[in-house]
Amino acid sequence: MPELENLRFKNILVVLFILLFQKQLSGQSVLYQQVSFDNNKGSTAYFLNSIEEQAKVVFSYSNMLCFEDDVELSRTSASIREVLNELFINCPSNFIVRGKKIIIRPYEGIPGKYVVRGYIRDANSKEALILANVYDEEKVLGTVSNNFGFYSITLPSGYLRLNCSYVGYEHKELFINLQSDTVINLDMQRDTEIKEIAVVQSKVPNRVKSTRTGTIDIPIEQIKNVPVFLGEVDVVKSIQLLPGIQSGGEGLSALYVRGGGPDQNMVLIDDVPVYNVGHLLGFFSIFNADAINHVSVVKGGFPARYGGRLSSVVDIRMYDGNTQDFKGLASVGILSSRIAAEGPLVKDKSSFSVSFRRTYLDIFSGLIQLNDNNKSRFYFYDFNSKFNFKLGERDRIYISSYLGKDQYDLQYNFQNVQVSPADASNVNQVVQTYDENDIGWRNEVISSRWNHIFGDKMFVNTIASFSNYRFNIGQRVNYQTDGVWGVVNQKYFSGIKDFTLKTDWDYFPGTNHYIKFGASITAHNFYPGIDVYLQENATEVPVDTTYGGQRLFRPEMRVYFEDDLNVTDNLRINIGGNFSNFQTESRYYWSAEPRISARYLINDRMSVKAAYSHMTQYMHLLRTATVAMPTDMWLPVSDEIKPMRATQSALGVEYEIGKGFSLSLEGYYKTFKDILAYKESTGYFDFTSDWRNKLTAGEGESRGIELLIHKKTGSLSGWFGYTYSKTTNQFDDLNNGNPFPADFDRTHDASLFLLYRFNKNVNLSSTWTFGTGNPITLPETKYYSPDLPTQENNNNNNYNQYISERNGYRMPNFHRLDLGINFEKEKSYGSRTWSFGMLNAYGRQNPFFLYFSDSELDSGEVKRSLKQFSLFPFPIPYARYTVRF
Repeated sequence: MPELENLRFKNILVVLFILLFQKQLSGQSVLYQQVSFDNNKGSTAYFLNSIEEQAKVVFSYSNMLCFEDDVELSRTSASIREVLNELFINCPSNFIVRGKKIIIRPYEGIPGKYVVRGYIRDANSKEALILANVYDEEKVLGTVSNNFGFYSITLPSGYLRLNCSYVGYEHKELFINLQSDTVINLDMQRDTEIKEIAVVQSKVPNRVKSTRTGTIDIPIEQIKNVPVFLGEVDVVKSIQLLPGIQSGGEGLSALYVRGGGPDQNMVLIDDVPVYNVGHLLGFFSIFNADAINHVSVVKGGFPARYGGRLSSVVDIRMYDGNTQDFKGLASVGILSSRIAAEGPLVKDKSSFSVSFRRTYLDIFSGLIQLNDNNKSRFYFYDFNSKFNFKLGERDRIYISSYLGKDQYDLQYNFQNVQVSPADASNVNQVVQTYDENDIGWRNEVISSRWNHIFGDKMFVNTIASFSNYRFNIGQRVNYQTDGVWGVVNQKYFSGIKDFTLKTDWDYFPGTNHYIKFGASITAHNFYPGIDVYLQENATEVPVDTTYGGQRLFRPEMRVYFEDDLNVTDNLRINIGGNFSNFQTESRYYWSAEPRISARYLINDRMSVKAAYSHMTQYMHLLRTATVAMPTDMWLPVSDEIKPMRATQSALGVEYEIGKGFSLSLEGYYKTFKDILAYKESTGYFDFTSDWRNKLTAGEGESRGIELLIHKKTGSLSGWFGYTYSKTTNQFDDLNNGNPFPADFDRTHDASLFLLYRFNKNVNLSSTWTFGTGNPITLPETKYYSPDLPTQENNNNNNYNQYISERNGYRMPNFHRLDLGINFEKEKSYGSRTWSFGMLNAYGRQNPFFLYFSDSELDSGEVKRSLKQFSLFPFPIPYARYTVRF
């Protein structure tokens, strides 16, 4: 019986608690009841009486309140709280609800302000939600979460309604009575509805009110549904569909942004730069979408925190790992398979996230080539890992890594040869020899980050990182001289290693005010080229020689500061600077890079934005081909070669068409100084001179207009992007000093991506792209040029070609349609997905490169014709099977 009495007592307490809690919530909600008036003009007493009649409430107040005879409200319909705030704007008061009574109590002195801070997370996995909106709609006060999901907002004391929204998640609303600094972690639920959802958001949408220009955040779910080559989900291919960004060629992973080259893009994985983003000579990117949480692309209006590149920043954030439950994924495709897993190490305290992807081309090619005289193999792999440790409410540690490798081998010229034995016997031995070529390149990225919260308004991220890019080319050739067999081994190495220490500070001094500052130091280690030559045979002394091998140590230091604040209710600016120093052999380069962007609100759904950026880059990429070859070499500036510099001005309009449906129109003008190119009389494979003497410096100019219509919610989502642009370069040593179109200048560029969800199990996606043909240099005349009698080797088949203008012609226009469909089904263990698609659905033969072909006619005349090579000349299907558990 005592146990029964205790149970009854506990039940009574629970019921009383629920009733009290419901009463408090219902009391708070009274202030948010809507009321309306016939006229927005009247006295304070008139409006209070009207509210009492409509809402069936009673006001209680003291004689200290400032009643006015002539009041004009901003609108005739609003919540009770909004009306009261306007009525007593000259004597701020606190509104306390007691049942149906509203007590109006004037503040003594200045009303208090308190800080609300915390993390915004996925409710199930506790994964950080980056750039989520937190706001008080009535006061038009708000902020966004940072790259770790942290937010801090200062609000006036009293009852308020705190809202939080994030694309793909249900809107969250909290009623709170703010009387002190408070920690509130906001856990958001994914929205699983397929219908057109009414996304509740702040009065002024984030894209409209933000000062960011030329910045696009791509939902990772849209990236995963873009149809791509052989079903390999590709982040870079999705980025190439955005206005102002192109690939440079069909199927390639290079990024050409607003007239800049691929070396002018800063690609970051968890704050660490990556120097090569391509697999399979650039046909696939290195990023495994299963490991990615957030993707942001900046191509104009650069905030001061970014430095070191001229054209763009691709900021990629990896998953921290599920701190609640173990989750996994396995996927099998035509080209590769991948697996991923995440889960808690200690629930709510630490987690892990790992993923691995590998091709099996080498396995298939090995089976096919069992009896061939020439054998080749190729493979690549990626490995991502991240560990997250929560040390307390104010401290967290993250350890993340990325390892990726490509390897290509070719074995040929197999033959059985007789060699003399090493002992004194006279019996020759028969061995099999073959020649071999190999090429390989790899990326390694490791970082450790510490987050700490100082007080309620300061967030600090400190990072130590290591980044290594390396490639090697090798050749092994067997030879015979005077009946003696020997072998020559030659290997070439090059790469770059970075060791970086960096600290970033986020300070939230007040509502609508955000300050960032930080510093970094990077020890660059460049390896421009190491050539190892080894020759040996049975009768001669081995030759072992190493050429080059000089390591170039180049430190780079940066300091930045940026302030994002409201100047007026309509005008907001982000102003700052990035200051850098780079040391060469015997001199220091300094750079002060001002950055400013501004936003002016036209109304709640439209804003005008402007930005100016100055950028400096201290390293160059020497390219050997239009595709991303591993022989591309990263080199620093020197005493003779100056840093590249660029300035960019932009002006644009942001318009919110509807909930989650936006339009942006932006024009830009960009100038380049001290960009590099090979001289016309030399090239990468000219070994007669130092690399510095092969290059010439020049300048460039790019201008354009970009349109983006982006829909992120509903059963039909996607985007349409269009760019009209013109980019020219000018070098004193090229094209007779005259300006010419840049190699990847594209006048018109358009892309359409659509994703339609029939229901939660089936979705159909498509992309259509169009682009003006790339510029190309073609000879106008070919003529016979005999050897002179004084030449040592006469060759009567020499021809020369006359070229009047660099990039004077263009390839045919490019366009292509890709289709994909996914069938997902819930299973007892999780879910499974079948993905099918078709690349180049209508079989367009787009030119990958052009070449001349000579043929001799019956008359003896040689006819020359221009032909094209198409990389994907016919529709290419793909299939992939994925399970999630």
